Amino acid sequence: MMNAKSLLRWAGALVAVAAVTVFGLDARGTTKPLPGSTGEQRADLVEIGVMAKFGDLELPKVTFPHDRHSEAVAKVAAPGKECATCHKNDDKGKMSLRFMRLEDTSAADLKKIYHENCIGCHTEQAKAGKKTGPQDGECRSCHNPKPVASSWKEIGLDKSLHYRHVASKAIAPVNDPQKNCGACHHVYDEAAKKLSWGKNKEDSCRACHGDARVEKKPSLREAAHTQCVTCHRSVAAAPAKADSGPVSCAGCHDPAMQAKFKVLREVPRLERGQADAAMVLPEVGKNAPKGMKGTMKPVAFNHKVHEAASNTCRACHHVKIDNCTTCHTLEGVKDGSFVQVEKAMHQPDSMKSCVGCHNNRVETPVCAGCHGFMKTEAKPQPETACAVCHADPVGMDAKAVADGGLLKATKEQRAEVAAATLAARRTTKGTLPADDIPEFVTISVLSDKYEASKLPHRKIVNTLMAGIGDDKLAATFHTDKATVCAGCHHNSPLSKTPPKCASCHGKPFDAAKGDRPGLKAAYHQQCMGCHDRMKIEKPAATACAECHKERAK
Repeated sequence: MMNAKSLLRWAGALVAVAAVTVFGLDARGTTKPLPGSTGEQRADLVEIGVMAKFGDLELPKVTFPHDRHSEAVAKVAAPGKECATCHKNDDKGKMSLRFMRLEDTSAADLKKIYHENCIGCHTEQAKAGKKTGPQDGECRSCHNPKPVASSWKEIGLDKSLHYRHVASKAIAPVNDPQKNCGACHHVYDEAAKKLSWGKNKEDSCRACHGDARVEKKPSLREAAHTQCVTCHRSVAAAPAKADSGPVSCAGCHDPAMQAKFKVLREVPRLERGQADAAMVLPEVGKNAPKGMKGTMKPVAFNHKVHEAASNTCRACHHVKIDNCTTCHTLEGVKDGSFVQVEKAMHQPDSMKSCVGCHNNRVETPVCAGCHGFMKTEAKPQPETACAVCHADPVGMDAKAVADGGLLKATKEQRAEVAAATLAARRTTKGTLPADDIPEFVTISVLSDKYEASKLPHRKIVNTLMAGIGDDKLAATFHTDKATVCAGCHHNSPLSKTPPKCASCHGKPFDAAKGDRPGLKAAYHQQCMGCHDRMKIEKPAATACAECHKERAK
């Protein structure tokens, strides 16, 4: 039978290999199924290909199931010492995330380290009559071009998970006895040569840690795993036995496990000195061209409402908790990936932009009935839509704005102007009075084989309005009581007596009018398309007689 020391060396070697790759030093975590993969899907798969830095690989990278091997180490290692089985400490006592070494010296050395430990332990297991992994000569069993697929899913701290850390009694506060912020949000103090709490600099981890290690600053993957896993392990090992977070790959990155996370429905607002309202000023920024004042009216932004509607601050503040125009300027700068402020706010297909996020909201079934027919990404927004956000500031005349009055104002003064502008913003709830909405509309213009269709017009309008409810986004952009009417009566002025469909759609189809469908096609495309987008199952698209009965023969 294999002794504990040998098993530790075997399992620990493999865990270390995996840990190194997960942390982003020797390889990278697999974020999508690998080409040609078959069999089960696992969230703990990592690729081992560190030797590629020294030249071309002779064989495919090794795809390694981390959790399967870490469980083996946990059975024989002392609590809290699992990682030490495979990782060496540097001269400062800090654990290296490289497997059984502190530095990468050469391809030959790396090959020897991995093979002696992995194959050696597999061989010892086999001699002991244990079920084990590939042995010497079975190269393709590890270096497999068609490995198991990965189910790895990215994880981040949404508002619920973040607050659970903020409120946790198991986390020892750092520098601030009232909060846990300093335990995670730290900066390097050059004078003291140590990490300290970055008060009022609680940006995302990516603000300091990039995808790769820079000098002695750990990569994002390395920093996150050392910080999170180490803390989880220490909490779990503490005498108090407090609830701790996951310590395995699957515990964080498996979709099924993520679905089991406790979700707090009521999360207190994270107070960080932010104003309830703010002004978005495109002119702000050191790289803004001189003399470009008043290129577009500023936007009063309801920060508090958007906080409540978003699941994480990263929805808008991708890296830094700062003004949008710090990174996204008129011309574009490196810190903002050269994404100009216009694109950052208006890119229609990006969830990181205002317009893109709003477009995503209207893709829900209750809104998609109307909005799914409106190809907002293919044509510019009407001027009326621009004016909803870009409006004259309240409490400041046009000349003061043109002269840079908002730029000269303090943050508090701009917040007051923003709040006043939002309060004055026109919002519309509800639609036209019931008496102005016909209860039924009879469509007989195409009746031939079928009877005329009796459309329950008022019921349809009321159903749409019930779905909208008290939605603030709809109330802001539905600027007229007849706006909802435009869902069907498109491309015509808003009115309680809009023109008939036959005013624009001919009978039959007229090729001279381009892609404008004929009347019959227009009716069917509009009605059945709306039902499909709103997930309305009845009447079915093939149930003709449910909308217009067949004529008696």
